[in-house]
Amino acid sequence: MKANWKDQSAELLTQFDQDGFALIRGFLSMDEISEVRANLQEFIKTTVPTLPANHVFYEDKSKPETLKQLQGLHRHAPFFEALTVGSQFEELASMLMREQAIAQNLQYFNKPPGLGKPTPAHQDGYYFMLKPCAAVTMWMALEKVDQENGCVRYVPGSHKRGMRDHQRTSTLGFSQGIADWSDEDEAAALPFPAEPGDLLVHSAMTIHRADGNNSPDRSRPAMGFVYFAESAKTDEQAKAAYQKHLTREMEQSGQI
Repeated sequence: MKANWKDQSAELLTQFDQDGFALIRGFLSMDEISEVRANLQEFIKTTVPTLPANHVFYEDKSKPETLKQLQGLHRHAPFFEALTVGSQFEELASMLMREQAIAQNLQYFNKPPGLGKPTPAHQDGYYFMLKPCAAVTMWMALEKVDQENGCVRYVPGSHKRGMRDHQRTSTLGFSQGIADWSDEDEAAALPFPAEPGDLLVHSAMTIHRADGNNSPDRSRPAMGFVYFAESAKTDEQAKAAYQKHLTREMEQSGQI
């Protein structure tokens, strides 16, 4: 059954403010998830071959079935634009940030069975380069996700403790990870299994990571929505320089 998240708004705000994330079970119904899946399959079939290389990541570029990540779906398909802009996802983001949310990105994430690597612990704000760092990311499961096939893990309250130092990683699509990640940090990272249609929302300052996919036969497909607060401004020069450097490194390594 689809949840009416507006009935939970006070509780969601409390959890988000306290922990840096919130979980809404059944944000989309199974019929709505089926529609998302169908449009995603069509997008992969017809649109992905036309996208820039730095919008499409594979675990193994020579094997299309190892598709790992897509960027900017809402810029290329009306269905995904409507899902992102002026939608209930945008409304939820605005409520949690207490100001108008501006859609930035709709991403597809997958971890192919047996191949999907762990996502390093990080804070999205490190990538976003915002002043102030006011943004949220939403992660919606398209299939059942658990600790075997790569569920998301959060460190509660980490959004209140500032930006940690990050360093370069070898994980495709997640070029930076927390530099001094410790056993203590790992113990504090709580797993959040999810069913199709469940939605996790976190602050750009919240530390999170995800397990690798150790399942022999289950993928871990999900959608990611990124919204910036209207007051947040990007350091465009720093971001452009970073993206140029990252793309060059990925081209040289054969990752894109």
